[in-house]
Amino acid sequence: MIYIKFNYKTTLPKEANAPSVTIGGDLLFEFDVNFYIRKQEGLQKIKSVKCKTGETVYSNFTQWYTNWYITVHYNGELIAENVFNPENRVVFIKLDGHALGDNIAWVPYIEEFRKQHNCTVICSTFYNDLFKNIYPNILFVAPNTNIDNVYTQYYVGASNDSNQKYSPVIVDYIPLQQVASSILQLPLVEIRPELENQLQNIKYNKKYVCISEFASHEKKQWKYDGGWQQVVDYLNSIDYDVIVISKEPTELKNIINLTCDSPILSRAQTLKNAEFFMGVSSGLSWLSWGVGTHTFLISDVTQMNHEFQSNVTRISANPDLTSVNYNVLNITKPEVVIESIKKYLETKS
Repeated sequence: MIYIKFNYKTTLPKEANAPSVTIGGDLLFEFDVNFYIRKQEGLQKIKSVKCKTGETVYSNFTQWYTNWYITVHYNGELIAENVFNPENRVVFIKLDGHALGDNIAWVPYIEEFRKQHNCTVICSTFYNDLFKNIYPNILFVAPNTNIDNVYTQYYVGASNDSNQKYSPVIVDYIPLQQVASSILQLPLVEIRPELENQLQNIKYNKKYVCISEFASHEKKQWKYDGGWQQVVDYLNSIDYDVIVISKEPTELKNIINLTCDSPILSRAQTLKNAEFFMGVSSGLSWLSWGVGTHTFLISDVTQMNHEFQSNVTRISANPDLTSVNYNVLNITKPEVVIESIKKYLETKS
């Protein structure tokens, strides 16, 4: 008597240890296990491997979404087969990155995956409080949670190496949202998470804008010495309050200082009621976009399509970049930023 177990739950994404086949039984036999990918033009064989009773064999090909078909033969005779199909199953998707911008960029594709495959999705992010009310049909759990009885499991994370087992794309050469669309094999269509739906509409007596000088990496910051203060001075001159909402402390003058590690929903609420936000390639820029606030994004080191493309004024002294490049020579000048603000305000008046 033998039993055959097909398993699609990846636990080692860099090694792509799923799907796997385990064969058990009391007597020692040897079987032929074949891993295929189902494509429109037919089956593509990925791997053939011998598997004895009591052993487990692995595809070691991709941890990202793949249409698998697996067969088991004994003495040339087909004795078992399995067609991958997540419909009406439980799927666990883990956002494999701490950065706020990554989480905001990728989580809309989790919902698209759920709808496309008609499955129950469990998701772990590092900002569950930001998403759980926006996506009530996704079951959010804490990072590093292990759930045994899921049909399949994926890790959505940025990769800058050539390990295509983990990701089919290299993040520095593509739009950030393409990380999630590629791993989950969904069309790359910009999707905003509409985070404002859980926030309040609050009227203020005076117009204000929000800014943040910082990013997850110092190299992403705007490098023009004194540039931020010049922008603040201009905004003050046209009667705008300037609120700094970065986690990091600021040395800017004549601002409202809300810098601290405040709850992310609190900063989202402040952003929602701002006239606009100005920042760099950072999580707070993605948060501003996510709550529907117009965003001025100053980035001389990322390509023009790396961040979101809607409701944004994109400012770069290196518009022809084709990948992230921290060694660029050109730096955006403050007068360019200020002129961009003037043009935007003219269109609103």
